[in-house]
This record gives sequence, structure tokens and C-alpha cells, in this order.
Amino acid sequence: MSTITVTGIAKVQAPRGALWAARAAAALGRWLTRKSRELSPADAMAHEAAAVRALARHHMDIDPSFAADLFAAADRHESTVKTR
Repeated sequence: MSTITVTGIAKVQAPRGALWAARAAAALGRWLTRKSRELSPADAMAHEAAAVRALARHHMDIDPSFAADLFAAADRHESTVKTR
């Protein structure tokens, strides 16, 4: 004959405030991530002008007139950044 001992593990509750602290830490992490990804208005406008110039280079062989208009628009957009 054999004897088997089965050990039952008591259920442990989470410490008081642990759920609140975890949610607060997660919210703070999300907020810091958003803030680190935000660009200043001048940087955002410079990135937009660069994107328009890239589009203009793409259309240079297809429609040079449209590409020239895009380059001019990017220049105007960037000049408004410098005057602010």
C-alpha cells in the first residue's frame, strides 16, 4: 500500500492598491511614449515639406509640371516655418 500526500496551495490575494498602481504605471508609460513621439510644430512642418519633395521627385518623370508645383508648395510650406 502507498500513501500520497496532496498539498493544497492557499489562494493569495493581491496586495491592496496593486491593481490601481499597475494601471497608473501603465497610463504613465503610455503618456510618456506619446510625449516622446510628438514633434514640435516646426519639425512636423519640415517633415511634411520633405514628404512633399519626395512625392515631387517620384512624379518628376511622369509630369514635370506637377512636380515643379509640388516643389514650389514645399518651399512655401517650409518658408512659413522659418518666418514663425
